[in-house]
Amino acid sequence: MDVWAFRSVLDKKPRMLTIALDSQMYVAYDLSQSILYKAWKGGIAMEGAPYTSKKNIQPTSWGTAYISDSIKQQQWVVLRNGIKEFPKVNNRGYSFRKNQIYLQYTLILSKGDSILIKERPEYVRDSEGKPGLERWFKTEDVPEGTTIFLEKGKESFELASNDTSVKKNYFEILPEQFEPDLKSSYDHLGRLWMEESDCFTCHQIEEPDVGPSFSQIAQRYPNNKNTFQELTKKVQLGGSGAWGENVMNPHPQYMDAEIEEMLEYILQLKKDEPEPFQPFVRDFTIDAKNSKIVPGNGAPLETVHPSYDLTTLHNDVLKPKVGGLAFLPDGRLLYTTWDTEGGVYILDGFQNGDSTQITNKRIATGLHEPLGIEVVDGSIYVLQKHELTKLIDHDGDEVIDEYKAICNTWQVTEDFHEFAFGLVYDKGYFYVSLSMAMRLLKSEKQKLDRGRTIKIGMDGSYVHLDYGLRTPNGIGLGVDGELFVTDNQGQWLPGNKLIHVKKGKYNGMAWGLLDTLQVVPKMNPPTLWLPGTEIANSPSEPVLMNDGPYKGQMLHGDVCHGGIKRDFIEKINGNYQGAVFRFTQGLAAGVNRLCWGPDGALYIGEVGMVGGWTWKETKYGLQSIKYNGKSTFEMLAVRAKPEGFEIEFTQPLKEDIKINPSTFYISQWWYKPTKNYGGPKMDLEQLKITSTALSKDRTKLYLELPGLKKEHVVYLRIPVDLQSDKNLKLWSTEAWYTLNTIPK
Repeated sequence: MDVWAFRSVLDKKPRMLTIALDSQMYVAYDLSQSILYKAWKGGIAMEGAPYTSKKNIQPTSWGTAYISDSIKQQQWVVLRNGIKEFPKVNNRGYSFRKNQIYLQYTLILSKGDSILIKERPEYVRDSEGKPGLERWFKTEDVPEGTTIFLEKGKESFELASNDTSVKKNYFEILPEQFEPDLKSSYDHLGRLWMEESDCFTCHQIEEPDVGPSFSQIAQRYPNNKNTFQELTKKVQLGGSGAWGENVMNPHPQYMDAEIEEMLEYILQLKKDEPEPFQPFVRDFTIDAKNSKIVPGNGAPLETVHPSYDLTTLHNDVLKPKVGGLAFLPDGRLLYTTWDTEGGVYILDGFQNGDSTQITNKRIATGLHEPLGIEVVDGSIYVLQKHELTKLIDHDGDEVIDEYKAICNTWQVTEDFHEFAFGLVYDKGYFYVSLSMAMRLLKSEKQKLDRGRTIKIGMDGSYVHLDYGLRTPNGIGLGVDGELFVTDNQGQWLPGNKLIHVKKGKYNGMAWGLLDTLQVVPKMNPPTLWLPGTEIANSPSEPVLMNDGPYKGQMLHGDVCHGGIKRDFIEKINGNYQGAVFRFTQGLAAGVNRLCWGPDGALYIGEVGMVGGWTWKETKYGLQSIKYNGKSTFEMLAVRAKPEGFEIEFTQPLKEDIKINPSTFYISQWWYKPTKNYGGPKMDLEQLKITSTALSKDRTKLYLELPGLKKEHVVYLRIPVDLQSDKNLKLWSTEAWYTLNTIPK
């Protein structure tokens, strides 16, 4: 196998390491306990979001077990001066030498002593050809009078102190193994087709998500021939409107019979007493009398920002689903891949703009959803789903020999949605954001560490910074060197957000709090609300802008709304607030990661999967944009004033400009968190401009707006026909200002 040792969830167990020792034997270790979980003949069904674009499913083993811990679990036992104790066990990672893998564990005794254990598993055969598992152990730093045992039930294996030991087990020869037919494990074939498709990307069985729950659909439609015909067509063609403005992707690849199986399963979910359903409609208004909806004016942009030149680094061979970006000190680019390979690559030769000179070298594999990477003093650190890992090259060939665990103790379950996002390094610490689980059973509770930003020391210790995050797929240093995260809307989060990380603050996601019946505290207001479908769907990494007229502002990407958005931030009464603008589209896929290169270009890592987590169904991309010095006519900033707003432009308005207040459209609302996905705009109202004033240099336009209210979002759309003194048209006419506080 190309990747024969890899991390994943396995058989509903987190923090697993699977090793394909031979075609006759896989082994898997539970690294949360540093024990052998299973040895078997067969394989793994690599199912899940990064592997097969399926939510609510994770890799599972198949075949026949030689060894399984399902009856009696192994445990490490220490006998010290005749007293038996069960030490705390820490996984230290693993390394490769001569094409063999060496695992490392630390046993921490009650008196604080630490014992290092190294283990090397290998497939062997006996003289009769029977398959066997050889486990080679080496112990170090064992105190005098101390003996180490590996116990399983009544079995006990003693390890030599400060020496090597070998444990061998042989097994009966097993016949050829075959991956099971999934159809036999489902009570309804329609459920199988749904899990094979992207249905669970946007829908759940009982609770509304991006789209309505399947139970709500069952309540709404009668179970008859007309329903099957109507909904089959809807599924194949896609579209929006029946349940709000969120768009369902088309599914032309499915035959009528397959869709009918799915619908049959869904419609049988109908309950005796229908639950009332109020469709959520996003109230986003463009005045059609005065302004036509065009890109940048009521609709997403379609091309690259005129002040930046685009370079595409991916090609027909290089198709990365980028999880993280960072630069080596010599200017080469590192990127991680969110896929089955879980790789880290070095990209070189791109610096001169000649795509024929690009080289791409894989230096690491087998990482578990690596969604962040940083280079600190020349060393590479990667954030995996369940671990912060240091990658070490011992022999200088730039292929990683050791995957050293730095921090792997934050709380996890097997839930597919428990992502770890990052990575940011600043002043001796790493910063990571942890999303909440999405598919817990009613008997399960959110782990305490979920939905938080955490601060990790080089020694592996970590502390909580905030809580109440949902899917914070973006963390970065922004204005004033402060830490910011983006979060995705959902249950209890009526809109997407850009959040200034503050110690001890609650950010709105009530799961976990409701589990413990605590009184829900007041939500820390976000720096920016990012209204869903208007300017955001799945915001990602924020970065500080380094050049051009926008220097000192911020950018953030978006996986599903696509492109990059620009954030103007100001501090009012000690807290950040500001405006978000459309910035650029014209990119290959949804934007997941942003990173400034030493050449002054902004490197863009793109990603996608079939279904809701994508921009126009594209799945990969690696590009860059670089400031070209050209001026683009647009709003540079929107600043809050005591009685209105000041709009600053990148260029002076035309000298003979006449400002007509009736051609502006301005509205305000506030968001009400509910248990439903997204949330309603409350008290939506249109505001009227009572007066305007243009600065002498015609770059700043003041709008007096009576009736502005704090803790509201203000949508501003300026006239599309405004022109600069260079006769340039506006790049975009819209801004969304989060008015947490009205300045005095």
